[in-house]
Amino acid sequence: MSSSILDNAPAKIARFNNEGLHYNLVADAIHKMRDGVEDPFDKPFIRYIIAGLVAFDMARWIGAEPYAFGTGRFASRLNSKLQKIRPLLESLMKLSLAQIDLQEQSDPIKTAYQELSAKGTGALHVNQAKQFHVGATKILHFLNPELFIIVDSNASRAFRTAWKLPFRDTTQPGYSANLYLECMKRVQMDISTYGLERFRALEPGVPVTRIYDKLTFVTGSR
Repeated sequence: MSSSILDNAPAKIARFNNEGLHYNLVADAIHKMRDGVEDPFDKPFIRYIIAGLVAFDMARWIGAEPYAFGTGRFASRLNSKLQKIRPLLESLMKLSLAQIDLQEQSDPIKTAYQELSAKGTGALHVNQAKQFHVGATKILHFLNPELFIIVDSNASRAFRTAWKLPFRDTTQPGYSANLYLECMKRVQMDISTYGLERFRALEPGVPVTRIYDKLTFVTGSR
């Protein structure tokens, strides 16, 4: 039996598409570009990742002029982070959540998440004393939307309700690399239980984790 996140899935997708057109327009453009780009870690795709972060409600966390390269600028910090995680994730860029062995690939996924979310010198958060957890999951998603899920406040609320995962219902839900991987495992299991072909049929041509993101958004929204 699939989780409550998949209850009334067609209606949830319809609701999201009715209310979230601005998200869909940007996501569709990123996915189209991602399908055509040879190297998602290279600079031409970075602008699309940044556009996704801005459109997906991360603008205030990345600061002004996010597309500008230069010492200390967000685009340069993001480029530096992508080059650090490239060796970890390059082999995963053509894999889907439906086919990956998450236990086997747990270390590179968690290490990449930790690098993207880390605070301190070179951090992606505009306040480098703060971590960038939600942004890290969105960057991973844009790098491979068939594999990486987005975990934000709505998703964490949905996961807490559906799976009893230890997210807190506060402004600091308790994000971590371990919890992110556990969420990926639960989504993988949920899609498998629902049936992959049936799940893809909810929105043909849309990446599986994008479909699931719409479901967690509606399930967890208030």
